[in-house]
Amino acid sequence: MKLGPLGRTGLMVSGLSLGTVSLGIEYGIEAPGGHGRPSEADALSLLRNAAEEGINFFDTAPGYGDSERLLGVFLRSAPGCLVATKVPVFKDAGGDQLRGGALRRAVLASLEGSLTALRREALDVVQIHNATVDVVRRGELSDALLDAKRQGKVRFLGASVYTEAEALAVVGAGCFDVLQIAYNLLDQRMAGKAFPAAERAGVGIVARSAFLKGALSAKAEWLPLGLAGLRAVAERARDAMGGSWEALESAALRFCLSATPVSTVFVGPRTSEELGRSLAAAAAGPLPEELLARAAGLAMDDERLLNPSLWP
Repeated sequence: MKLGPLGRTGLMVSGLSLGTVSLGIEYGIEAPGGHGRPSEADALSLLRNAAEEGINFFDTAPGYGDSERLLGVFLRSAPGCLVATKVPVFKDAGGDQLRGGALRRAVLASLEGSLTALRREALDVVQIHNATVDVVRRGELSDALLDAKRQGKVRFLGASVYTEAEALAVVGAGCFDVLQIAYNLLDQRMAGKAFPAAERAGVGIVARSAFLKGALSAKAEWLPLGLAGLRAVAERARDAMGGSWEALESAALRFCLSATPVSTVFVGPRTSEELGRSLAAAAAGPLPEELLARAAGLAMDDERLLNPSLWP
């Protein structure tokens, strides 16, 4: 698989990379036969298969259940692979953000836990998980991560975000090397301002949610009644991008891979079969101009449907 630069980091990453949330927790649309964590043996087999196919960048988080530990087991035999993990926005019992010494202790404890689980001496990329504009502008959390970077625990800083305002705040902060954003056939909002801003700053763009948590695949048929509107939109996308759920799934990934500002696109398979479909789509290359034109007509701006954290 072709490697390319991750922004200004100097890291060379595969165009397709692996998100591991579905290996560590129950995740996604509850479609029959398409939901539930794989066994540890199957998860490790999937990770090895991905590496054998040239995928060298893996994303995890402490909040993804057993994901970090599983990756740590796998990475013993794949020292050349790169890993990105996260720290949460730490809060106290009352829901207020931690500040000062309490925050720094929480950050250090989280990083030490990730280093132990992943069996690494340094973490390639550490991202603020679901960074908000307020968290980025306050700077305390990023300062704590910069301290960890100076200590050699972290190589590069990043942030995962949901909104354009958050993405622009991350780029504008100047200390982040990697920006993880949601981008797919239905949610094309980051292409407007965030992509150009990140490119100008040399910030590597990592795209997630290529399949919108499964809504841009056959799993759309199992969306709950509260998301009937999303299912209708997914069916329209299916008809526009080839007429079948299989064609839509392939086109959805190829659409993300067609975005030249994007360094790598995360997929989150739970089985080797799902991984194989993503590898086949990636091998087919970028979408042709005709399908890109159709894709432009699928863009929407309904946060209730585009943001899975808001789904019923």
